[in-house]
Amino acid sequence: MRKVRELRLAGLIAFVAALAVGLFVGLLVHLLLGGRIGWEDFNLPGLVEGFFFLVAFTLSLFVAKRAVRVPCSTLLTAGVVAPFPARRVAQPVPLLSSPAEGSPGRWAVLVEEGKPVGVLGLGSEIVPWEEAPVVEGEVAITELAPLFWQGEAVFVADGDRVHGVITREHYLKTVVT
Repeated sequence: MRKVRELRLAGLIAFVAALAVGLFVGLLVHLLLGGRIGWEDFNLPGLVEGFFFLVAFTLSLFVAKRAVRVPCSTLLTAGVVAPFPARRVAQPVPLLSSPAEGSPGRWAVLVEEGKPVGVLGLGSEIVPWEEAPVVEGEVAITELAPLFWQGEAVFVADGDRVHGVITREHYLKTVVT
């Protein structure tokens, strides 16, 4: 699972690489047309150079997006806009010291001596913390999609500090809107 910082860096690198390819293709067209194109006049060689730059830049962006798998907004803004971290989207979850305190159908985390040991709500039984879908707080929200194919909730925690739970419904509401 990639963190927000990693997605920002990947978006920046992919954007700069696509820009470099576009500029290089534009330079090649510029040199092929005699190297005397300027932006002072509106002329056909200038339009041809601009067209080839746009085509090369757009195709490079398409290839880069598939290669680094970042959201379009992150790629097109060179990493300025990135998805939220999971801890920001997580909804608070009760921390229980015994399973008897929980109510059926509710998400809860069982703790012993301040450390999470299990999860209630993923099934009819208590799921051990090591087997539950748990991600770090800085993981990008867009990286959680595969976890929702397997279950209906993901818990967010940094070490022993539990930030909360993200349900499939809340995830779809957050990512789609």
